[in-house]
Amino acid sequence: MEYLHAEYQRTEDLAAAIRLLQADGVSRRALELYSRRPVEAVTQLLPRRSRMSLGAVLSAIAVGTGATVLMYWIQLDYPLVTGGMPIVSGWATAVVTFEATMAGAVFGTLLMLLKESGLVLSRRRAPVPDLPDEGAVLQVECETGAPSIRALLKNTGASRIEVVDSAA
Repeated sequence: MEYLHAEYQRTEDLAAAIRLLQADGVSRRALELYSRRPVEAVTQLLPRRSRMSLGAVLSAIAVGTGATVLMYWIQLDYPLVTGGMPIVSGWATAVVTFEATMAGAVFGTLLMLLKESGLVLSRRRAPVPDLPDEGAVLQVECETGAPSIRALLKNTGASRIEVVDSAA
C-alpha cells in the first residue's frame, strides 16, 4: 500500500477528482482531505459521520446506571442505624446518579473524540502532508504503483503529487 498526496488549489478541481475517483471504484475510506480551512463543496462528497453523541449517551447511561446500582447495594449492605428513616435515601442516590451520569457523558465524549480524531486506534499510517496556505491536499490510499490514479489526479488539476509509502 502507498498513499498519494495530491495538492489542489481550486475546490472545483478537488471535487471533480473525488467524483472521478469514486466512479473509478476508490472507496470513501481510502480518501482523506487535509486543509487549513473548511472545504464546503467537498463535505457532501466525503461525508464523515460522527458517533460522538451516541458514545456520550451510552457512556452516560452505563455509568449512571452503575453508580445507582452501586449506591443501592451500599445503602442496603451497610449496617447503619437510621432511627426509623428509610434505609435507601432517594435524595442521596439521585445526587450521586446525576453526577455520575454527567461524568459518564464527559468520559464517553472524550473517548469518542480520541477515537474519531485518530489519536487512538488510528487505521492510517501515512504522515499528515504539509498543508499549503491556500487549497487542500487529497490523500488517496491505493495499491503500490497505481499509474491510473496518478494520471487521474494529474488530469484533474493537481499541482503537486507526492508518493508516500505506508511504512513511512
